[in-house]
Parts: sequence; C-alpha cells; structure tokens
Amino acid sequence: MTAQVTDQILRVGNRTSVLISEASMMYCDLLKRAFLAVPERFQVVACASKTSEVIALVQEHRPQVAIISDNLEEGPLAGLKILSEVRRANPETRILVAMGSSDKELVIEAFRFGADGVFCRKSPFELLCKSVDALSQGQIWANATELRYVLNEFTKAPKQRKVDPTVENRMTKREGDVVRLAVEGLSNREIARELGLTEHTVKNYLFRVFDKLGVSNRVELVLSCLRQEEVAREEVTVPS
Repeated sequence: MTAQVTDQILRVGNRTSVLISEASMMYCDLLKRAFLAVPERFQVVACASKTSEVIALVQEHRPQVAIISDNLEEGPLAGLKILSEVRRANPETRILVAMGSSDKELVIEAFRFGADGVFCRKSPFELLCKSVDALSQGQIWANATELRYVLNEFTKAPKQRKVDPTVENRMTKREGDVVRLAVEGLSNREIARELGLTEHTVKNYLFRVFDKLGVSNRVELVLSCLRQEEVAREEVTVPS
C-alpha cells in the first residue's frame, strides 16, 4: 500500500459524518455543497426536510453529528419537536440545532429537548464547521449569552433536581448532596459552607460526579439534569 493511499484512508477515517436537515431540499443541497468544500473534515451522509425522514436517516446512518433545523417542511419549530426522538433513534449522535435567531425560549427548549449545541444561521459557515467539530469531540456549543439563558432558567426556581437513578446509585450520599446543590446554582464556596466542607473537597466531589455522569463541566451537568427532567415529564404523560 502506497503512502498516498494510506494518507487518503486516514483522512476519510478522521472525517465527521454529518446529517443535514432544512425546511427544503434546496437548502439541504446548498449546505451539502458548502460542506463538500472541506472534504477532509466532513462527510455528509444524508439530507432531509421532513421530520419522519430525519428520524429514519439517523437510525440508518448513525451520523456523528445531526444538524437539525428548528423549522422543517412540516412548519415552524417542527425540528425542535423531534429532538427527543432523534436522540432515542441514536443516542450517540450529537445534535446541533440551527435556528434563525438566538431567541431565549428557543435556546432553552432546544437544550431541554436534547440539543448538544445551538447555531444561529446569521453566523458564517466557518463557525458552523467549528461547531460541528466541537460536537464531534463531545463538547457543548453555545455562546456565553445562550448558555446564560439556560443556566438562568435552571436556577430561577431552585429545587431538588432529578438525577438518573442508575447514576445516583453509584454516588455516595455526600456526592449526591454536592451535585444537587451545584445544579441549583450554588458556587463551590457556597456548597462548601452549606455542607461544612472545604472548597477543595467540593471540587473533588464534583470531578467524581462529572466522571460518573459522563460530563466534563458544570454546564453539561445542568444540561444533563434538564434532559432527565424532560424524560421524566414524558414518562408521566405517556398513558399506561
């Protein structure tokens, strides 16, 4: 095998597989053509404009990143309404919601229903590429204002938050105490004062919790709990 062929295989293997959804196939094709200009970074595996197609194609192709438009062929916000279904279709697929503006309520709902990132279409294409790269590496994508929307929504009515029982069972009681106070918006210093611990000990507890939840920071911890609350709400509304 020549060095050139080997290099080509490595480049293909390192590309991020992407599914594109937009309100019309024309817009899907335009976005696909844009990604074709950077073939060493991305491979568009499917395009869809209908909600049913999006879910079926996620199941079929299992893309690393799905760009879900807030508006699809069925109408405004159709994309947001299927986010939880997309996540169930393939939990490993990272979801980037493309929206016309960074509206506060849209941003909050996008993350609540399962988005891993949000992207405003007013931003340049290169920023879209960066957002897809970030999601493929397991990161959250949102600007400071968008993250503040989510954190404010989560902390404006403090209460005990739902933690996945399978995860909670692996926590010590003290870790559970720390994580509940953290997601209620308390700082490390406030948690330490509340529980009679040092800030260093609180940090250590949080790092262990992050590892058990598969998150890397406090923002992702909040988003994880938001999604668990949404799942719990769905379970309540599903008829027995």
